[in-house]
Order: sequence, then structure tokens, then C-alpha cells
Amino acid sequence: MSFNPDRINIHELTIEEPEKQAELPFDVERDITEEDWKVMEDELENSKKSNNWLGFSYRAMAMNILDPKRDLHLDKATWQGMQSVLEEEQKFNRWTSFADQAVRMKILDPKIDLNINQNALQEMKASLETLQQSKKILVEKEFDFSALAMAMKILNPKQDLNLDQTTWQEMTNKLEEDRHSNKWNDFSWQAMKIKILDPRRDLHLDQAAWQGMLNVLEGKRSNINKFDFFTMAANMKILSAEEVKVTDSGLEINMRKEKDALTAEVPPIPEIKKF
Repeated sequence: MSFNPDRINIHELTIEEPEKQAELPFDVERDITEEDWKVMEDELENSKKSNNWLGFSYRAMAMNILDPKRDLHLDKATWQGMQSVLEEEQKFNRWTSFADQAVRMKILDPKIDLNINQNALQEMKASLETLQQSKKILVEKEFDFSALAMAMKILNPKQDLNLDQTTWQEMTNKLEEDRHSNKWNDFSWQAMKIKILDPRRDLHLDQAAWQGMLNVLEGKRSNINKFDFFTMAANMKILSAEEVKVTDSGLEINMRKEKDALTAEVPPIPEIKKF
């Protein structure tokens, strides 16, 4: 008997159920409570009332990364206060701190004009080269090469940071050192910087790494001061993102959309042929 493509055994027709995607390893809506937000909003307001603009900038940036739609009440006086920190760092030639503050402000508002002149750009690049040449890649906060490199990339995505293979190896070594020492707060910070500098690099974020970070994050939740909790949570959101891009519009974080099997669109039933 010759094969007739129009004669199909209806019993062989099947409908494949859409594959259920795994949960995100870190999810803001799931892992950050309204109580967490309330404590952090109170801290932000206290920083503002005490004119602690450096602390305000840190807190506001972390909150913005976690929820860009949340109203942080950034009025004119607030921006002037943060700008005063930027000007002070420039005045005393503290270029790593200058870059840190500038990038916090740019993340809060990518359209803001920070008035970073050519001299400031050259000084930041010179500081980066000095740290790279002296091998002070990741010693302590003020000598954090990768933090300065990350800030400079966000401030000017088109510039060449000249990150050679030795430098990348140093940064990777620090990441692995934190992993093996179970320093998951430091690990999340280092991994986040590397992801922003080069999203293509494999950070080996396996189940053990995520569980380690989640355990430390939960421990920080019990602190009355939520500053460390929110900054680590911001790092983890970036690490769990499907795509992180640095553009002229600042830092773009695109999260993967979860699709539950019960709510996902079901494919159409195959056409039943008439016999």
C-alpha cells in the first residue's frame, strides 16, 4: 500500500506540555518583604535629615536597582546634597571615590549632567592604570581596581579600559578565593562587578553559590540596619538577570520572565485530518 500523507493515525497525535521554567535564584518580589522596604525607606529618610549624602546615595542606588519604579523622593535639595559629595571627592583628588559617587548618581538618573570634565576622566584613567600596574587589583576598598573599572565603564561605555589577561586572572582569582572561603557577601560583590565589565564571562553560579549567598542575605535581614542587606540584594539581582547591558542610558538590567506551566500559552491542537 502506498503512503498517503493525508492518512494520519489520530492516536499518534500528541500535545507537548510547555516546559516549566525554573524559579529565578533570586527574585525581588519573592525575597524582599514590605517590612524590608519600610526599614530601608526609614533609613533613607534618616540619611537625608542628617545630611549624610554619601549614605543616602548608597541606599538610594541599591533601592533603585531592586525596584526602579519605587519613588525615592529625589528632590532638588537631594540632588544638590549628592552633588556636594561629588565635588568634595574631586576637590581632594579622590578619584576612586569620585567615580563611585558619580556612578551612583548616574544609576539614579542616567540623564543627569554630572559635569565630568576631561581632567576628571584622565585622572580616573590614570588611577586605574596605577592600580593595574602596582597589582593592587583587589586589596581593600580604596584599592578596588574592579570597582573603579566598573564605575568608569558605566560612566563612559565607549572607553577602552585596557583590561589585559593578567588583570582578568587576578579578578577571577579573587572571586574563587571568596567562593572557597565561603565569603558570599564578598563573592556577590566581586561577581557583580565582573558581570558588568563582561557579561559573557562564566561566573560558575551553581546551586552551592546561590545557596551560600541566600543564606548570608537571610542573616543580614535580622539586622536593624538594612544597608548591607539591600546592597547585597542589589548585587544578587544583577547576577540573576538574564541580560545586563551598559549603554549611554546607564545600567540596563533585564530579568528573565518566568512562565508557569498552568498559565503559559498552550499550543494549538494539531489539525485533525478527515479520512
